[in-house]
Amino acid sequence: MPRVSVAALILVAASAVHADPSKSAAPPAEQKFCPVMTKDEVDLKVSKFETYKGVKIYLCCDTCVSKYKRDPAAYLDPKFIPALAGVELPKRNIEQQFCPVYRDKKISEKDPTTTYKGAKVYFYNGTAKERFEKDPERFADPAFLPQLPAKK
Repeated sequence: MPRVSVAALILVAASAVHADPSKSAAPPAEQKFCPVMTKDEVDLKVSKFETYKGVKIYLCCDTCVSKYKRDPAAYLDPKFIPALAGVELPKRNIEQQFCPVYRDKKISEKDPTTTYKGAKVYFYNGTAKERFEKDPERFADPAFLPQLPAKK
């Protein structure tokens, strides 16, 4: 009798190890923050959204909806939209991801730019660009501007 019980336990354990992970995996975490203004929370019941490959992309305001519609690839980030994990995403055409002045706001290749030390720098909006141009050393952090030439 004990051999049958041990054999049954081994079969149950083996089936659990080989179970289909897609059926037992927990659903992705819900989106909490806007993918454009990355510190602004979204309310999944009332926030506006766009859809990408069946995934709802919640945005905090009309400005973010406009920015997203203009260049969706710039804002499709699984760190902010967990449901995009594992989804094939379009490649960003620029290395810089965040505004050097408003550091919690993502940027797009269609946003305002200036040239600094031979590199094109992108800004969330015109005001950020003006602030940068008045005091570039204050904002020229390589952590936010990976396109800057390396210091020698």
